[in-house]
Amino acid sequence: MRKIFLVVLSLFLLPAMVHAAGFSLSKKAGDVTVEVSMAGQSPAVGKNMIALELTGANGTPITDAEVVLDYFMPSMPAMKYRSTAQRKGTGYTAELGLAMAGQWDVAVSFRRPGGEMQKITFSVNAK
Repeated sequence: MRKIFLVVLSLFLLPAMVHAAGFSLSKKAGDVTVEVSMAGQSPAVGKNMIALELTGANGTPITDAEVVLDYFMPSMPAMKYRSTAQRKGTGYTAELGLAMAGQWDVAVSFRRPGGEMQKITFSVNAK
C-alpha cells in the first residue's frame, strides 16, 4: 500500500517538477554563442521573462549589443510582436507576452556596435 501511495504522489509532483525546470537553449550565430533561458518557468500564456547571454568566441560576455526579439505564431502570422531586451548584469532580459497557447517562433536579433545584425531563431510552446 505504501508503494502505491508513493507512486501516486510522484505522479502528482512530476508536473510541478517539470514545470519548475524552465526552458533553456544555446545556439550560435557566427562566432557568438546565445544562451536563452526562462528560469523556473516553462513558456505560458501571458508575460514571460526571458534571459539572454551573448558570449564572444573568446568566452567573454558581450554587453554592448542592441538586442531585439520578434515573435509570432506560425499558424497566425498576423500576430507579430516585438520586445527590446534590456541589459542586466552581463546579459539581457526581455518580456515575451504570449497571447495564446500554442507554438511561437522567436527570432533574437542582435548587433554589436559597428557590426552586422545577427540572428538566431527558436520555437516555444506556450501552455
